[in-house]
Amino acid sequence: MEDQRAAAESIQDGLAAERFADQLRKLRTDVGNPSFRKMAGRSGRISHTTLHEAAAGTRFPSWETTREFVRACEADEVQWRRRWEDAQRPGPGHSVADGDLTPVSTDSSAAEHPQAAAEDEVTGARRHRLRWLAVVVAVAVVAVLGVTVRGLWSPDGSGAMAASPSSAGFSDALIPGDSSQFVADVTIPDGTRVKVNAHFVKVWALANVGSVAWHNRFLARMNPTGDDDGCQVPDRVAIGDTPPGEQVMISVPVTAPSRPGKCWVGWKIVDEHGRAYFPSRRPIFFMVTVTA
Repeated sequence: MEDQRAAAESIQDGLAAERFADQLRKLRTDVGNPSFRKMAGRSGRISHTTLHEAAAGTRFPSWETTREFVRACEADEVQWRRRWEDAQRPGPGHSVADGDLTPVSTDSSAAEHPQAAAEDEVTGARRHRLRWLAVVVAVAVVAVLGVTVRGLWSPDGSGAMAASPSSAGFSDALIPGDSSQFVADVTIPDGTRVKVNAHFVKVWALANVGSVAWHNRFLARMNPTGDDDGCQVPDRVAIGDTPPGEQVMISVPVTAPSRPGKCWVGWKIVDEHGRAYFPSRRPIFFMVTVTA
């Protein structure tokens, strides 16, 4: 009886993942259907593969994955947090308040590659059945055999869970022991409305929370030639020398574009040769709404 209930819950979770994936695909389509690689570049914190899985409905995404998907599409995080929570509640449907977001489309044509879309049309139903069969079998095996998987997480078999790449200390840093932390948007909070052709200065506060002193470092704009119609900024700005435990203010002069819309610019900390000190971490960025 417990096995049947567990299997039913797994199927329910899968259906929720499929429904929520429809909403993510619609969001991506509404913002011009950017490639998953471009979305991952905007995030700087999540892989294009994980974003693709979220849109494919392989499994219900974590809030961290959903948040990065939404940020890459420049959508409202508060509304999507509510939608993400609502999608996990049991019931025949998952709705949000009228007017919060655009209607959900079941069109799956937003796959990154045409070949992938064609494959989905032919084999999607088969893969869907096989996936849930695999889930049911896995649940049954665990329930019957009482398998413990703790030891599989430890390279030495000691049973201690190994840290994931994103939480393994400073493993993503160019220099061991180096680390940075975002402190605050000192000026121009994300979403600030500015006039076309306006001039402003964006200022962030960052902290050196590692054990390595910062010297001769810069903020480099990501994809500096990718958006000629967007905000005009320097390709890189200097970061003042910052010892461990100290904070630094970094200022970037910005000229808003000549037409209304949204402007997003991301930055990474680099050395004088352009090498990123924290290649896998999320970039710092600013996003403004440009009005006439």
